[in-house]
Amino acid sequence: MKAVIYHGPRDIRLEDVPMPTPGPGEVVVKLGAALTCGTDFKAYRQGHRVLLGDYPSRFGHELAGTVAALGKGVKTAKEGDRVVVANSAPMDDCFWCRNGQNHLCRSLKLHNGAYAEYDLVPAHIVSQNLHALKPSVAFEIGALAEPFSCAIHAAEVHGVREGETALVIGAGPMCLFLVHALRARGAVVGVVGRSKPPLAAAAAAGADATFSVLDGSVEGKVLAWADGRGPDHVFEAVGTPDTYLQAVALVRDGGKVCLFGGCAHGATVPLDVHRLHYKQITLHGVFHHTPKHFKEAVRLLSEGKVKTGLIISGAVRLDDIPSFFAANADKSIPKSVVTA
Repeated sequence: MKAVIYHGPRDIRLEDVPMPTPGPGEVVVKLGAALTCGTDFKAYRQGHRVLLGDYPSRFGHELAGTVAALGKGVKTAKEGDRVVVANSAPMDDCFWCRNGQNHLCRSLKLHNGAYAEYDLVPAHIVSQNLHALKPSVAFEIGALAEPFSCAIHAAEVHGVREGETALVIGAGPMCLFLVHALRARGAVVGVVGRSKPPLAAAAAAGADATFSVLDGSVEGKVLAWADGRGPDHVFEAVGTPDTYLQAVALVRDGGKVCLFGGCAHGATVPLDVHRLHYKQITLHGVFHHTPKHFKEAVRLLSEGKVKTGLIISGAVRLDDIPSFFAANADKSIPKSVVTA
């Protein structure tokens, strides 16, 4: 069968690999649809040991498809089932896995293999984070559960309540998931971005207000929008030290900042700790998701609660993935559907 293998930064190859045979508790899923992801592009450009582990490794982590083979003892699926594959689940009985924070497990190994004709799903994911997909829901819609679950996780960690103001910095694809997750909790949502088309998409997703930095300073406009106090919550979804600082500057006194976008390893931010202390600013780093968040994402997507047409645009064949990544490595592009 064909699979995309990651060998290092800017080096991915379509290779012929053996057809997987499921061991105890495992399943093999035939590709229905995978999705390209900004994190995959970041990994393509610079490497990503957290996501990919040791190289060479399988590539791609947003997948839905059909169960093609079952290992011994599998009770959560049967051959022919349409399923959504998560890329993690509790792995052992460590402190974090026992306490609903499997994404922080010291043995965490994120699952990859979406860019392939067939994917061998590990037993711990099969038993805890493999979800049925209704026949009425397209595979590419189901595959959105992974990124959407990360946004649901962030909104939950912040404890966002109905009527609170929540500002998202960054108008990329993850912003659209955050808008949906925050609106689902009843928040009034604003988005700070640059160009008009992404901000228009954020508004179409449900954002109540948008602010472009190309129109000049946004601080005063955000302050006025948020009742003169500043937003109750600010979600940084860019992943740069400058936007981390902007998030802290924009949040209201006593407010909460979500560091949602991942900065490069070793990056530092010169925070105003005087403001953090005396204005009682709370900082939350939020990474990844848990089975609870993934299940909620599948539910909301299946019920049509997400405007997926704003997020997915375009398609690419599995055979063309290496050239597609090479051509778009340094661009910001919408998610594309990957099929065999």
